[in-house]
Amino acid sequence: MRVLLLSPMADGQTWPAIKYAFEQLGHEVMAVDAKLCPETSYLVACGFKPDLVFCSRTKALTSEVRKIKWRWKNIPICMYNHDTRTRIEHWNHLFPLIELCDYYFVPDVKTIPQWRKINKNTFWLPQGLQNEVYHKPGKITEEDRKKYCCDISWAGSAREQRRPFLNAIDQMNIDFKQWGCRGVKRVYDEEHNKMASLSKINLCCSGWPENEKYVPCRNYKMMGAGGFVLELYRKKIYEIFPRDIFDCYTDPENLVEKIKYWLSHEKERKETAERGYKWVHAHGTYTYRMKMVLEYMGL
Repeated sequence: MRVLLLSPMADGQTWPAIKYAFEQLGHEVMAVDAKLCPETSYLVACGFKPDLVFCSRTKALTSEVRKIKWRWKNIPICMYNHDTRTRIEHWNHLFPLIELCDYYFVPDVKTIPQWRKINKNTFWLPQGLQNEVYHKPGKITEEDRKKYCCDISWAGSAREQRRPFLNAIDQMNIDFKQWGCRGVKRVYDEEHNKMASLSKINLCCSGWPENEKYVPCRNYKMMGAGGFVLELYRKKIYEIFPRDIFDCYTDPENLVEKIKYWLSHEKERKETAERGYKWVHAHGTYTYRMKMVLEYMGL
């Protein structure tokens, strides 16, 4: 099958992983960078003659998708909005594009009833592991150990709703390293793998916990690198992950208790991290997610 991706490719994150996933499944893939040159989408489609069009949440694609849909009425067109918000009105600029698509995929279940009023073929598609990038690190040097070894690490912003949790850890008198906030640069790719694997605990504090059955790709990356994950609880999280591959906390006080427990139970912590590593590489990759997409569409 020929798959045309209309999506941002230069960031090296979700959409390159989706391209790789379709290729792993044996499909021929052509990608148009929807951020840099969305206006070329229709012309590329004319030359490529796709069997499936898979697009991103990019408003500039609306007119291009409309032309593709008019020319090839039987080719399924789907869109993946891999981000989430508590109110779908945040995405009202995308409504015309979403209405054009035959299928629409979102990573949380709470908003699906609202989305189905705009596109009846809205389905749950969680984020996943970019397994060609995120895995156990190769060579680890003594310098790496000095840089990344710690009791607990956090990789992400320090926005307001996360501060009570970060502040609670600050007061614990443990080795707490942070990346991507408070003046410290973010880490990606192999550096991220080293951070996740060398931290005893990897803190996850995903936004919008009220959105059910949702976590961002951070969780997958950390488990994919062999790290132990401690995530903020939200409804239906155990419908995404098995209970025995990570742990959850509920509030700052509970977070402190959980950190103390896992720091004092090294063998159990390492065994949990190893189960998480094996599970996410078997069941949480984007290749696995694209199988879900094709099953939804009956392809």
